[in-house]
Amino acid sequence: MVLSPQSDERRRMRRNIRLGSLGAGLENYDFVVYLYVATLISRDFFPAGSSATLRLAQTFAIYAIGFLIRPVAGILIARIADQIGRKRLFVLNVMAMSVATVATGLLPTYVAIGWLAPVLLILMRVIQGCAMGGELPAAAVFVSEHAPRDGVARAGSFQQMVTFIGQLCGAGVAFLSGLIVTNLTPDTPSLAWRLPFLVGGVLGIVSTYLRRKLDETPVFTQRDGNALAIRKTPVREVFRKHYRAALFGALIVSTLVIGNTAYISFWPTYLQISLHIPATKALMTSFISILGALLLMPFWGRVADRRGWRTALLCAATISTVGSVLLLTVLPALPADSSVIYWIGLPGAIGSGASIAMVPGLVSSLFPAEVRQTGYSVSYNLVIATIGGVLGLIMVGLVSLLGVGTPMYVALLGALISVIAAVVVVRLPRYLGVGARPTNDTGTRAGDAALGSIER
Repeated sequence: MVLSPQSDERRRMRRNIRLGSLGAGLENYDFVVYLYVATLISRDFFPAGSSATLRLAQTFAIYAIGFLIRPVAGILIARIADQIGRKRLFVLNVMAMSVATVATGLLPTYVAIGWLAPVLLILMRVIQGCAMGGELPAAAVFVSEHAPRDGVARAGSFQQMVTFIGQLCGAGVAFLSGLIVTNLTPDTPSLAWRLPFLVGGVLGIVSTYLRRKLDETPVFTQRDGNALAIRKTPVREVFRKHYRAALFGALIVSTLVIGNTAYISFWPTYLQISLHIPATKALMTSFISILGALLLMPFWGRVADRRGWRTALLCAATISTVGSVLLLTVLPALPADSSVIYWIGLPGAIGSGASIAMVPGLVSSLFPAEVRQTGYSVSYNLVIATIGGVLGLIMVGLVSLLGVGTPMYVALLGALISVIAAVVVVRLPRYLGVGARPTNDTGTRAGDAALGSIER
């Protein structure tokens, strides 16, 4: 059957949105699976004589290094992408991430080579941080530019959902690896943290293959016809002409970091060190929370497209507040063997997921096409560097000071930021989506037809 040009264009648009999102999901798995085996890594990469809290703090400090390198790498990659296109650096990103992930799974431990073990672990995290710094902003902009005018939020939320499927897979693989080691290979406990990294390497190969099938976004394929200016110094232009958008973008990204840390990434570690929940049960609890949050992300995209960003942000803040207050009331009284623990974090995770779902579309819409990826990368990576990597470390310390309510207090701060963002968002110009300034990159007819079926 021969497709008409319009049908073929719609098919290619759907494929670009799906594959652009899928690649980000696979790379996110590689980067965050570290968190789900953090307690196991802390035992193998630092002296056994150190306290468990110190070893865990050192492990999170190494995790933070991957975040600290992301701004420099991400902004440099974004600068090139705004000049030559979004697609060309995707394969390089995923290859670097895959090599570092496989190498992490093969590293010798502290018992074998002493302090060289954590040094090599740091090196792998630096490589992963470079790859991830360019990946998520690139994927968000790529998907948003392929979306139709009235579907930018939904396309971005779909990409975010797939990204968190990668995180969900990380929790699932870590959980299964723990079961395998416990029941089949108890004499090789290091497999519980090695297997998730090795699986990530296989996923990286799949992602590399998929990236070859992507098309460049319409903004760049139509550049000559639209006479879209190439900015030789996009970073300078972002700070000179779009600094308000960059600051607001950073505000939005901070809700992602806070929500993701409080109720998703830090949650299993928190359950283990604060409530003394067994590792397998804590990982299953995290699995349920991530699943509930990501399944509703496309819904929040629809809310934003139909009701506006302000309404969607206020909904996210309300749900996160209710979930946090519920946890503050119920969690301290729950016994460690209660089955309610599996579900108690779900309301807070859903509220955090609502904020997270809006980040790709909203931040992408804040900047014109010629500096869009640079603007996104500046907003995203500066927040990731300043609080993304260290928030988990800070929360380890806060648990000792504030007790079991620590994640909920942090989440309430995120809800407050969402309310502030809801007030400010209507005052800023936007360049993508409904209400955008009239430009040449606000969507295509093919995109309008395509987005309706990306979830079919």
